[in-house]
Amino acid sequence: MSDAGLSAVTVVTILEFILAVYSVALVFNTDKKILKIVHIVLAVFWVVLAVLNLVF
Repeated sequence: MSDAGLSAVTVVTILEFILAVYSVALVFNTDKKILKIVHIVLAVFWVVLAVLNLVF
């Protein structure tokens, strides 16, 4: 990763934002209410982790 100029923290943060977007997409494509809630919680979880990686 040092060849591309990206640190491990940057890569993890990008992947967490990708997972958050994926969870939001699953919310819109899921019919069951409980699965929507689970995907919303996961999306919030991934965003919080990504923001914490940016701050710390």
